[in-house]
Amino acid sequence: MQILDKSINDDVQNLMVDVFESLSSNSSEIQPSELLATQPKLEEVFKLVKPTGFYELDDHLDLAKAIAIETEHENPEDEIMHTWVTMVNNLNTASSQEEFNARFALFTPVILKKMNTYKLSN
Repeated sequence: MQILDKSINDDVQNLMVDVFESLSSNSSEIQPSELLATQPKLEEVFKLVKPTGFYELDDHLDLAKAIAIETEHENPEDEIMHTWVTMVNNLNTASSQEEFNARFALFTPVILKKMNTYKLSN
């Protein structure tokens, strides 16, 4: 997996920290509504990363497609929660902060898609 362009890496990391801090102040069990509240920060990540071509790299396209397929569930609430847990588990295997940030960025469009599906279903 390629890491993010140095020009945006720190900004992505700061937004990621904002997302996790907004969730960590609550109970240990995250609710879909709490995740949905992070959508503006995730959209900022997506807007920073998309122009760099990071999402269009062949390896990353294949990974994003695999993530989206693996997280398909019967209802949108389960999908968003499973996607989040899958992302967190994947982040925990990163060997550097740069890889951690890149993995977070890779999951961002998948999570945003699941968030939009969830909102449409409610």
